[in-house]
Amino acid sequence: MRFASTWKSVRLALAAAGLALGTVASASAQTIEWSSGSPGGAWFTQTTGVSAIVMESIPGLNIRVVPGGGKDNPSRIQAGISQIAMGIDFLSKAARDGSDPYKSPMDKVRTLGSTGVAVYFMVYVQADETRSLDKLLADPTLKIGVTPQSTSEYLTLQRALAFYGNSAEKIRAGGGKMIVSAYSELIQGFNDGQFDVLWTAGEIPSGIASQVQDGRRKTKLLPFPAELSKDFAARFGYAEATIKNGSFPALQSADLPVTAMGNLYLVSADLPDDLVYKITKAIIDNRARLPNIYQAMKGFDPADAWTMRPVPLHPGAEKAYRDAGFLK
Repeated sequence: MRFASTWKSVRLALAAAGLALGTVASASAQTIEWSSGSPGGAWFTQTTGVSAIVMESIPGLNIRVVPGGGKDNPSRIQAGISQIAMGIDFLSKAARDGSDPYKSPMDKVRTLGSTGVAVYFMVYVQADETRSLDKLLADPTLKIGVTPQSTSEYLTLQRALAFYGNSAEKIRAGGGKMIVSAYSELIQGFNDGQFDVLWTAGEIPSGIASQVQDGRRKTKLLPFPAELSKDFAARFGYAEATIKNGSFPALQSADLPVTAMGNLYLVSADLPDDLVYKITKAIIDNRARLPNIYQAMKGFDPADAWTMRPVPLHPGAEKAYRDAGFLK
């Protein structure tokens, strides 16, 4: 796959935050793994930038950023593969409880708190598309693009198809197709007309939206059917939200009801309290730099971040918020 555009955006984000890509390792350096999202997506850029700030703040710490996804990241923490990861509120709770899509409870998953970023599911179609989202999702000839199976986008699309009696298998049998790839590839494929619907999740403002609207196809966003959003909220814990008119002037002409989710930092219970304290403190102390990495991260507020606890707050993180005066 081609990651040139991904690394270009990462380098620009790091430069804006006043950071260099990479860190000098010492002989006694500790290395931990941070699982992000699909290359080309927001999480990959956010994780690269925040990890650079953390490494700058903690001499001798090296953080290896790897691709991941909202669905698989709790499992990576539980298995000890990754020590930090990006997470999603409803999936983190499901991981803790051992409920769908997970097989058993995950007792090692903790949090540093919210990233401050709200994420909305955004579905792009050509501007002259006349069918509503429910009709498209029910169509076995559907041609749609989505990120890999490890991601919340893929999981949520499968749930949406099932709600309308459809599935990936029925789409393949019906002559449609489901393209599964990283965002950089999906955006190019959508702009080239390889498929008709692009299923994504993003923030306001959204780098993905900017790339789509700057492409060759005239595009619009579709609203989520009310019955789908309500079912997702009741059964799985998604949020019902609205993308206000004017958020994406080239892609919408009215308020758009959608399904949404909250983002948080996940961390292993096995990481020492003092290290987690330093990591959390680095994020708190450098919060003014976060929007330079990714604009939507301006929503990070330490006074509220610690309250997002679908899994327990790590003791090291709790101490960092308490010492900074944000947790009484």
